[in-house]
Amino acid sequence: MKMEIPALTAAAFLLLAAPAVHADEPVKSASADLDGDGKPEAISVQWAQGDAQFVLKVGGATLRGKTNDAEVRGVTVIDVDGGDKWKEVAVDMGLTDDDHRSIVYGFDGKALKELGSTHALTEVRGNGIVLSDTWMGFWNLREKYALDRKAWKLNRVPQELYFVGTEATVKQSFPILRSTKDKAVVANLAEGSKIQVLAATPEDPKTQDSWYLVKSSTGLLGWTRTQNLHDKTEGLPWAG
Repeated sequence: MKMEIPALTAAAFLLLAAPAVHADEPVKSASADLDGDGKPEAISVQWAQGDAQFVLKVGGATLRGKTNDAEVRGVTVIDVDGGDKWKEVAVDMGLTDDDHRSIVYGFDGKALKELGSTHALTEVRGNGIVLSDTWMGFWNLREKYALDRKAWKLNRVPQELYFVGTEATVKQSFPILRSTKDKAVVANLAEGSKIQVLAATPEDPKTQDSWYLVKSSTGLLGWTRTQNLHDKTEGLPWAG
């Protein structure tokens, strides 16, 4: 007997199964139909070493943007939402993860409009969402940005916690705490035991540090700081 899959279920499966689409390497000039009128626009970015600004040109429109002392690598044409007629152009800046930034612009046929800025264009699937990864020492912090086409804005979607998902071995015992505000000890992690670093809080702008939610080898959950993970564990993929 042939079983039919409900249309909604099938659509959901296709969305989940859709392959990730990564932005192309930036170029100094390109051609694409950004406003959906069927005619491609000439796209270019001009920047000289040491300049504090870049010049982005799309068709007859010109825009000047700030570099924040980062090197401008070029432009990338992306399609944030395949369901509308527009495509977007991103100015890509920075040579390292620390100074990398992508500013996304839309073109309405007359003028360029800044939609928003992301750390990176990690995934652009055409579903109105941009996923952006930032390296945090031993894990990637993933941010989500959602396109509001009516407002012509690419808005960051806040998260209370970020998924980490790494494993380490305790080389020197340290405590994990009940919460980030309650310092009661849940457990003292045993030397030589395996732990899982499950999640992290957003970085505190004052201390530039995060709290990490850790699962012990005995299945207990508690919080710790970056320094304990750096100094008292081994096996985390620390890299600059």
